[in-house]
Amino acid sequence: MWPLSSTPFPVLSPKDVGTPTDTASDASNVKTYDYIIVGGGTAGCVLASRLSEDRNLKILLIERGAAEDTWTSKVPMMSADTFRAGGPARRWFSQPLVEANDRCLEVVHGEGLGGTSLVNGMLYTRGAPGDYERWAQQGNPGWSYKDIEHLFRKSERTLSQPPSDFRGKQGPWQNQTHLDIPHRPVQLLAQATQNIGFPAVPDLNSPHAPAAGYATLDICVDENSYRSSTFRAFLPPHLAYERRDRLKVCTNALVTRLEISTSDGALRATGVYFEAVDPRYADCKVLARASREVILCGGALSNPQLLMLSGIGPQHHLVEKGIPVVKDLPGVGAHLQDHMGLPVMWEVPVEDSIQRLIASPMFAMKELLRYILTGRGAFSQSFLQTSLFVPSKLLNDRSEVSTDSGPALDATAPENVPDIEIMPVAYNCNDVEIEGKGVLSLMAALLQPKSTGHVRLTNRNPRARPEVDFGYLTDPSDYEVLRKAIKLCLRLGEELRRLGYAMKDLAVPVSETDADLDVFVREHLRTSYHYTSTCRMGPAGDQAGLPVVDAQLRVHGIEGLRIADCSIFPDVPATHTMAPAVLVAEKCAELIASTRL
Repeated sequence: MWPLSSTPFPVLSPKDVGTPTDTASDASNVKTYDYIIVGGGTAGCVLASRLSEDRNLKILLIERGAAEDTWTSKVPMMSADTFRAGGPARRWFSQPLVEANDRCLEVVHGEGLGGTSLVNGMLYTRGAPGDYERWAQQGNPGWSYKDIEHLFRKSERTLSQPPSDFRGKQGPWQNQTHLDIPHRPVQLLAQATQNIGFPAVPDLNSPHAPAAGYATLDICVDENSYRSSTFRAFLPPHLAYERRDRLKVCTNALVTRLEISTSDGALRATGVYFEAVDPRYADCKVLARASREVILCGGALSNPQLLMLSGIGPQHHLVEKGIPVVKDLPGVGAHLQDHMGLPVMWEVPVEDSIQRLIASPMFAMKELLRYILTGRGAFSQSFLQTSLFVPSKLLNDRSEVSTDSGPALDATAPENVPDIEIMPVAYNCNDVEIEGKGVLSLMAALLQPKSTGHVRLTNRNPRARPEVDFGYLTDPSDYEVLRKAIKLCLRLGEELRRLGYAMKDLAVPVSETDADLDVFVREHLRTSYHYTSTCRMGPAGDQAGLPVVDAQLRVHGIEGLRIADCSIFPDVPATHTMAPAVLVAEKCAELIASTRL
C-alpha cells in the first residue's frame, strides 16, 4: 500500500505514431497499422489487450487522456473522487431538462487509459440474462445470454465467489465481495429488506439469481486492495512493454475526424486524423491509416461526436453545422439513455456515514494509515456495498414483494428484468447542505427508462464538449415507476426505524400523493452516469430503431469501421454498465478473430 509508488508506462505522442498531414500526400509514407482503436477507456483497453495477443498484428491505441498509474488512482475510495485535482474525470453541464424545471445536470466522463473505470463505483454487475435475450430478440444474433456468458467468464477473476460454471477464476480483471459493511444503517437494511419480502441473493451475477432481491455486490478491487480498472487489469505497464513492438499506445491525443475513402461507390474508414491535446503542440496534425479496421471505443458521448465531425450522422444536423455529409445515419447520437437516479435522504449519526471522513480529519488520517498498513478500512471500499433490485410490477401497495411470485421472479425472461434499483449509500447524494452531519441516501434508479435524449455537436471544433440532452421524463410513463421506487425507499426507512434506528428526514417528499411525488422527482432527479445507446446495435432494416451498427458491431454503410463500447447497447441494461462494456470489447475481439481464421 506504499503511497509513493507509481509505474511508468510506454506512451507515445502523435508525432511518434502518425505522419504529419503536410507530408502525407504520398500514401506510401503514411504510418499504417492493422487496427486503430480510438479511445483507451473501459472497453478500449480490453480490446487493445486482446487484439495485441496476436503477434502478427500491428495495433494503434489512441487515448485523449493520460496513462495514470499513481497511488491515488489505485486507492478505491480516493480514486472515486471525480473532483480530485489532476484526476481523469472531465465535467461539463447538460442541456436544460425541459421536463424537470430546466435543471442542468453535471456530465462526468473519464479520460485516461481505463476511462470511467478509473473513477466509477467499481461495481461488477453483469445484469439479468433477460436483458441479453431481449437484445437477441431485437434482431442481434449472437447476443443472447448463452452466447455471451463465456466472455464474462473470460475477463473475470473473482476472489470471493466459489468455483462455478458461470464465474471466472482465470481472467485478468479481479473483483471481490466486501462482507464487512462498515455503516450501521446499511447493515440493518439486510433485515429491513427481508421484512418486506425481499430474498437475500448470495450472488447477484448468477444467471439463476431472482429478478427481485437484496445482495452484497462484487467490487472491482484486486488482491492488493487496489482499484482494478481495465487499464491496470488488461493493459498494465509490464504487458505494454512486452508488446510495444506490435501495440503502440498514444496518449494525450485528440482524434479530430476519420479519414473516409470511396472505392466503387463504397465508403470505407481508412484512417484517423489526430493531434496533441496540449494546444502548445497541436499545430502538428498527423494521420495514421488502418489496413483492416478503425474501431471506436470513445463511449456514448464521444463516439457520436467523432462520427458527426467526420460527416456521419443525421443529415439535417450536419448541414446545420456546416459539415459535408458523408453518410446520412440518423441514429448517430440518438437514443441516449441513462439510469435516472433519485436520492431519498435521512440524517444519521456522523459515525454511521462516509461523511465522517470529511467531518473528522483525525478519523480520515487513521483510516488512511489503516489502509496503507493493512489494505482494509474505509479507503479500501466502494461507496456502495449492497443493492436491491426489483421489477416494479411485483410491488404491492405497501411496497412489499411476494417471494411466491414464481415465474415472475425468473430473470431470464425479458419481461421480468428489474426496472428499479435501490442503492444504500451512507453519503450525501444530493445538493442538500449537510456540513458536519451524517447522511443515509437511498438512491432509487430507474433501470428501464422509456425516456431518451441525444448527443449533438456544440460546434465544428473537436475540442468542444458535445451537447448532451438527457431527455429525462420526456416519456411520462417513467413517472409511474419512479413513484413506486420512492415509496419503496420510504418503506425501507420505516423498517429501519422499526428496527430501532433513529433518523431525521433530510430529503423526502412532502407526501405520497402522485402530485407531491412528481414534484420530488423533478426537483431531485440525478444522473447515474450510465450513458449508453447513442450508436445502437440493430439490423439495417429496422429504421424505426435508428440502428448504427449491426450484430458484428460494423457501422451500417461504412466498411472498415466498428464500434465497441456502451454506445452500441440497444437499450441501457438494467444494471451498472462497466461489466457489460467489457463484455462488448471481448465480443468485438472474438468477432474480429473469427474473420481471420
